[in-house]
Amino acid sequence: MPLTAVQSQRLAALYEAHGTRLVRYAYSRLSRTGRGNGEAWALAEDITQSMWVQVARSGARDLLSDQSWSEDSALKVLFARVKREISEHFKLLRSSEAPVDWSDPITCKTLCPLLPGQCAWAELPDYLAKMVAALPEREREALLLKLDGTPHKLMGERLECSESTADRLAKTAILMLQIDNPELSADPVALESLPEWEQAALAELSAAQRHALLRLDEGPRQALLLKSQGLSDHAIAKRLGVRRDRVAEASLCAPVLSALTAQDMEQAA
Repeated sequence: MPLTAVQSQRLAALYEAHGTRLVRYAYSRLSRTGRGNGEAWALAEDITQSMWVQVARSGARDLLSDQSWSEDSALKVLFARVKREISEHFKLLRSSEAPVDWSDPITCKTLCPLLPGQCAWAELPDYLAKMVAALPEREREALLLKLDGTPHKLMGERLECSESTADRLAKTAILMLQIDNPELSADPVALESLPEWEQAALAELSAAQRHALLRLDEGPRQALLLKSQGLSDHAIAKRLGVRRDRVAEASLCAPVLSALTAQDMEQAA
C-alpha cells in the first residue's frame, strides 16, 4: 500500500534522526558473532536497510501514524525491529544449514541474541559514540562489553583472553578516552601541588600532554610520566609500589599520549 504524504515525511524524519545509530546497533550485535569488522558492518547496513523497507511496505502504524510519538518511544520500536530483523536473518541461515546443536553454549553464544536489552553503543550519545569508535578495536570491544554489563568471564571468552586482561582493556579504553578527550576527565590538579619529580617530568612534555595528564587520577598520571621517561612496566610498578597489571592499564595509553605531541606541532605550524 503506497504511503501517504504524511507517512513519507515521517519515515524520512525517522531515517534522518536514527539511521546511523540503528546501523551501529546492528553492527554491535553482529560483530560478536565471529564476523570480521567489514563483514559485520556490511551486514548491519543490509539488515537495517531491510528493516526500513519493511516499515515502508507495511505502513507501520506504530511508527508512521498521525499520532504523536516521543523520539525515545520511536527509537525503542526501531531497536526492536532491527533486533527482529537480525533474528530473522539467523533463522534463514539455520533453515538452509544442518541442524544446530543449541545445547552447545559456544554455538548458542554465537547465534542467539547476545545480550538482554539494548546494547551499550546504541545508547551512547552521538558525540560520545564517535569518540568510542576512534578507540583501537580490542579496547573498544572491551569497553562496549563492560558498558553492557557483561561478566568478566564472558568478556574474556568474547575477546579470547583472560578475565583480568579483558577488564584491563576496558579500563585502558576509558583512560584513552580521557587522554584524547579532556572534557571527559576531572578538573586539572594544580601543578604546584604535585611532587617535585612529577613537576619536572611534566615540564619535559608538550602543553597538550600536560593538560591531559593533569586531569587524570594520580596512579595513571604517574605511570604515564614514568613511561614517558623510558621506564619498563616492571620498573614503574616497583617504583610506585603497585601491581604490574595496574601499570599496564596506563602504559597501553602511551601511544595516545605521544600523539598529542604531534597535534601540538601541527597547531604550531
